[in-house]
Amino acid sequence: MHAGLRPLSLAAALCLGLAGCAVEHPDLDRMTADMTPGNWQRSSLPTGSIVAWDNFWARWQDPVLTALLEKAFEANPDIATAAANLRSAEASITSANAALWPTASLGANAGKNRSGGTTRDSFSLEGSGGLALNLAGAEFWKADAAELSAAASRYSLEDVRAATAAAVAEAYVNLRAAEAQLEVVKKSLANYMETAETSRWQFEAGTGAASEAEDAMVQLASARARIPTLEGSIFEYRNALMRLTATPVEELELGSSSVIPLPPDDAAVAIPAETIANRPDVRAARLNVEAAVLQLKSAKSNFSPSLNLSGNIGTTAATVSALGTAGTGVAGLAAVLTLPVLNWGSLIAGEESAAAEVDRNVAVYRSTLLAALEETDNAIASIANAERRRTDLARAVEHARSAEMLARQEYEAGIGDYTMLLSTQRSLLSAEESELSNRADRAAGYIRLYRALGGAWAVDAAREDGAQKN
Repeated sequence: MHAGLRPLSLAAALCLGLAGCAVEHPDLDRMTADMTPGNWQRSSLPTGSIVAWDNFWARWQDPVLTALLEKAFEANPDIATAAANLRSAEASITSANAALWPTASLGANAGKNRSGGTTRDSFSLEGSGGLALNLAGAEFWKADAAELSAAASRYSLEDVRAATAAAVAEAYVNLRAAEAQLEVVKKSLANYMETAETSRWQFEAGTGAASEAEDAMVQLASARARIPTLEGSIFEYRNALMRLTATPVEELELGSSSVIPLPPDDAAVAIPAETIANRPDVRAARLNVEAAVLQLKSAKSNFSPSLNLSGNIGTTAATVSALGTAGTGVAGLAAVLTLPVLNWGSLIAGEESAAAEVDRNVAVYRSTLLAALEETDNAIASIANAERRRTDLARAVEHARSAEMLARQEYEAGIGDYTMLLSTQRSLLSAEESELSNRADRAAGYIRLYRALGGAWAVDAAREDGAQKN
């Protein structure tokens, strides 16, 4: 009677153990939908104002930028670190999968025993193996979790590549913007010097006031004082590119240019909410949640019985030549079923730690998703605002140049007001700097949008998902 109950008891214990492994999976799709504003899917730039994402950086048509990105992808330390993390995660897959297979080893032994004045030699060759598995599948959960963690590391590598590309492009745009501003200041400086010289001659000739000459010198000195500041910024941006590419500045072949690069305005692309979910860091965070859930299942499985199988086979003889002959063989086989009893405190702590890790990764996922939404909307707004200012700033520069030219002609002809000339010169410099700043803002907006969307890779992934749904 009791013997008949044993299989039933074992089956009941196994069922209870398996039931204990049940884990409620966080509904990440619902979380994403709840966190995404209902009108976000309509968030897009004005028609024709966003670049197509295919070959994104090549479409900027700036060979220096392209070369910088290639150097960064090859040598950037952050990318190298992420790649090493991926290698480590992939090695963890091999380690976790190894636990699912039997272990085996071979051994040889030689000994000499002396007893009662008699010496006996012994030699043996033996192979042994074993397999230990949790009946609730703890090792399988760990292996699956390792697969997901490695996939998350792959997405993290893509995220670092996108972040590095954006950082390189932003530093490069800032460099060209500073060089363009330096050129504008130097050009304005030439006009200021001419005005100061004219006012000095008029003062010396008795046809001008000393205050006018001094005012002109103030304007000239102020413009000169800006040059070291801009040159310092240029120096810093060059060093930033050196750090990002891990290449000495003199080998970057940056040259000098007053042209701020911009992508072409030849294609309009809507940005669906699904694109945000395809950001590499969002995907990585999602996979980390799923991996944590599997680790929690593994922790719960540790309360269930484990089966240990072991065996050995070999040969033992008094001489080496006798090994393997009849009568020298040895073999053994054992099966052990264990159930944790006195170490439940440790198991409970392990389960609680795994559950906390699930909660932590869910919080990280929410934070990553919120940051993605914020960054994308901010980038879109930045580009849209820069586009709105674009035409007015261009007109302001045109009118400022015309006003400065007329004021100069009138002043030199003796019919114009000196104060008006200085005012128009300052207005021209301000207008030109504002236009340059807006151009840099437009470029930076596209770069931030590229980064916010997770790079061209994420957009391509969104297109593939859309094609599959259709």
